[in-house]
Formats: sequence, C-alpha cells, structure tokens
Amino acid sequence: MEADEARAQSNSEMRFIALELMKLSFRRKVPFSRIARRFVKNVYFLERLIRAPSAKKSRPAARLGAKMRR
Repeated sequence: MEADEARAQSNSEMRFIALELMKLSFRRKVPFSRIARRFVKNVYFLERLIRAPSAKKSRPAARLGAKMRR
C-alpha cells in the first residue's frame, strides 16, 4: 500500500511539473521539449551541487540579479 501511495504522489508531482513547464513553454513561445530538457539538465546540475564535496562549495555564488542564460 505504501508503494502505491508513493507512486501516486510521484505521478501527481510529475503532472504539476509538466503543467508548469507547458505554461512556461507557451509564455516564452519555445517548444515544450526544449523547456523540459532544460529543466532536467538543471535538476541534475542541482543534484551535483548538493553532492559536491564541501571544498567545491566554497566558490563565490553568482549574483542574484544576474541575467540567466536561455
């Protein structure tokens, strides 16, 4: 039963993320596949940052107001 609940929760989160990416795709007039690929790339990048040794975390942080690459 617990596995079913976890799967249902995961499916719900995936639907939510997909809808948000679809909205973003529509607003930016960019294909959904490009937006989705970028999202997945950012997820893996964040995972690497989280798992990185603390020595690598000492790099200066990017400015918050800096323009993001598209």
